[in-house]
Amino acid sequence: MVRYLLTGKRLIATLLVLSGAVALCSLGLWQLDRHTQRAALNARIIAGLAQSPIPLETVNDLQSLDYRPVTVRGVFDPTHEVLLRNRSLNGVTGYHVITPLRLSGRSEAVLVDRGWIPLTEASRDARRRFAPASGEVLVTGIARQPEIFAGGPKDPPLTSERPRLDAWFRVDVARIQEQTPYPLLPVFIEVQPFPDAPFTLPQPVPPPEPEQGPHLGYAIQWFAFAIILVVGYLVFQQKMLEAHQD
Repeated sequence: MVRYLLTGKRLIATLLVLSGAVALCSLGLWQLDRHTQRAALNARIIAGLAQSPIPLETVNDLQSLDYRPVTVRGVFDPTHEVLLRNRSLNGVTGYHVITPLRLSGRSEAVLVDRGWIPLTEASRDARRRFAPASGEVLVTGIARQPEIFAGGPKDPPLTSERPRLDAWFRVDVARIQEQTPYPLLPVFIEVQPFPDAPFTLPQPVPPPEPEQGPHLGYAIQWFAFAIILVVGYLVFQQKMLEAHQD
């Protein structure tokens, strides 16, 4: 049977089938890797949110914070506020409002995601209606690591003609630092909603619910397709061989 598959025109067909099976298995392995990454993210979210809030200024290694509840004191600076594009709430598209909080007694600031607003409230004049509280405030939220570009829409570079972006696709702290006149901490904070609190703008958005996602199912499908392709090809060639021998 093996010699039969590797002779004549069947050699090309066999190589194509094997190449297709390898490609399908590669897609399956890629989905397994995505499944593993999702499981690791879920574990990080659960472990982080289970901890009690800690003062941000007491943390030495800020890169170790992700989905960790924190508190921080400072004064909001809405003059350097930006928006986060393509964010939805209950199926309605809008923005998240990202406002620097200048830390009390320090020269740095930290970006704070104050929550969601609809597209109709995105202009600077409209946002004045729900400006942050003035004076020193205590902010409680979850610390997040910067969102680095990993595909999808890309924020354009700042230039002399475009020295500032008012709306960004991701919270890339290093990029936003380029248009902010004071140092930013290398994390940002997401304000969380209070249970049973009335709906206000900006509306804080809870962290994603830990779930496995579809990646394991997709991986099984790709592996199944590879098996079907190879087995189907072998059955077809076996029948062709038997017919030829008759």
